[in-house]
Amino acid sequence: MKSSQVLIIPIFIAASVHADVLSELSPFLGSSRPDYDPASLQADSAVGNPNYAPFSPADSDLGVQQVLGSYPGRSPVNVSFETSFSYTDNAPGTTAFDDDGAWFSASRLAVSWRPRIAYGWFADIGLAEEIYRFEGSQAADFENFDPYIGVVKSIPELDDLVFFTRYEYQRITTGSLSQSNYSAQRIRTGLQKDLLLGSRYQLAAGVDAAFDIDANPDELERNSYSADLRYTYWFADHLSSTLSWTGSLWDFRHNNREDWSQIVGLELTWTPCQNARIYTNVFYTNVHSNSAFGANDFEAWQSGIGVGLNYTF
Repeated sequence: MKSSQVLIIPIFIAASVHADVLSELSPFLGSSRPDYDPASLQADSAVGNPNYAPFSPADSDLGVQQVLGSYPGRSPVNVSFETSFSYTDNAPGTTAFDDDGAWFSASRLAVSWRPRIAYGWFADIGLAEEIYRFEGSQAADFENFDPYIGVVKSIPELDDLVFFTRYEYQRITTGSLSQSNYSAQRIRTGLQKDLLLGSRYQLAAGVDAAFDIDANPDELERNSYSADLRYTYWFADHLSSTLSWTGSLWDFRHNNREDWSQIVGLELTWTPCQNARIYTNVFYTNVHSNSAFGANDFEAWQSGIGVGLNYTF
């Protein structure tokens, strides 16, 4: 057999074991890391401590007069929408040879409800739908559906350390909403903490672990462990910049596969009003897997601009 023929064989094998849909699309999915504000998770001090009107001679006729004030806590329902237009130098194609640069749009609609339960615990219920559309490449358009339910608590005794645990369901579709390319149920739990907080800056960190209950396809069932750091600096009241790093390990259960990933990002954000933000960002993603022929390895740069709207009630 000629040497050129020998070299062709591993090339076609590598193409045939191109990355699965989860690994292909994960660099473009919105972060599964919840983002909690400790200030919004404080127990309502007014509950159980009503204010009363001063004593007056008519109290015996009118009864006790309680002063009703406005609700001091944060509104428990949040609706957010954001859309962005970006460029990536490595859009996920149907084969490794189809991966190339492309423009793409990403839109996300999310609804969450965090009512207070008791003793500083809050319920955490929500869902999000993400839609991705690629232009000028062989990359497949896809959608990501992500509902969840859980609990969250800020612990003042530990300097507002935030603990959360929740059940998540994820469903990825490509081209047809009725047919899923990937789905999974999992339990996620983690901690978040503000490490440094000044008038112009904030350094926050988080760790979490997620354990799949089941997944479809079965070979993608996994446990995942991640850590993140975010440094935000405010240049002015409405202008800030955030430098972020996220590192993750995906430990697959059925084939001794391990994927390590790192995402580094820099974002500049302008908030013209309380309910809107305009941003531009750049991200670098590196995924290294022990899969044969580097089938699930991935490296990409992406940059774009976007706008987000937020409403609470």
